[in-house]
Amino acid sequence: MPILEKIVISDFRNIELQELEFSPNINCISGNNGEGKTNLLDAVYYLSMTKSAFASSDKFTFRHGTEEFSIAGTYRMENGLASRFALKMTTKGEKKVKRDEKPYNKVSEHVGVLPVVMVSPADISMVSESGDERRKFVNAVLSQMDHEYLVALQQYNRLLQQRNKMLKDMNPDRSLLEVIDMRMSILSEPVYKARKKFVDDLRPIVKEYYRLVSGGSEEVDITYET
Repeated sequence: MPILEKIVISDFRNIELQELEFSPNINCISGNNGEGKTNLLDAVYYLSMTKSAFASSDKFTFRHGTEEFSIAGTYRMENGLASRFALKMTTKGEKKVKRDEKPYNKVSEHVGVLPVVMVSPADISMVSESGDERRKFVNAVLSQMDHEYLVALQQYNRLLQQRNKMLKDMNPDRSLLEVIDMRMSILSEPVYKARKKFVDDLRPIVKEYYRLVSGGSEEVDITYET
């Protein structure tokens, strides 16, 4: 597992410029409200996942009045060597990620290289809110574990956006819609299988931890409904 040793953040959310070094063990971050503790954690998450753990759009991640932000981190990799990862995002939508000064051909190639898990009070929404929050969680985990899943999911979502845009047209191209539907059907199969396996693997773990928490007085179960 890669270990974050140092991070440099510039113009990300309310952080103008910050450079921090970390212990390879447990790190505790303290400070007053609004000083940027959560934003620091989000920067670590962003450098791993190339997106925010909290904001639905990148436009909310720029420090007020700026047109770009950057995050760079030095990690001790599993082979014992250090690697430097750098990400830069502009308000024009240009997002670039590099590893040891070498850019990735696609930003998605970086996802999974630096595995990360974000835990926050907002996680209660996975139980109390709609299925969108649960899908977001499953996608975040599987995208880091299975690159083929990530590619299929990205292609499926692009086709879904294209299809929805066409359906708003008064006279959509029926033949093109059929092609899109066929392609979406093909892509949906590996997405479905990966999600179902994930839930099946998670099921006994959830049941066991809930048994421990409830003292065996209750049982809980999870299923995947597509």
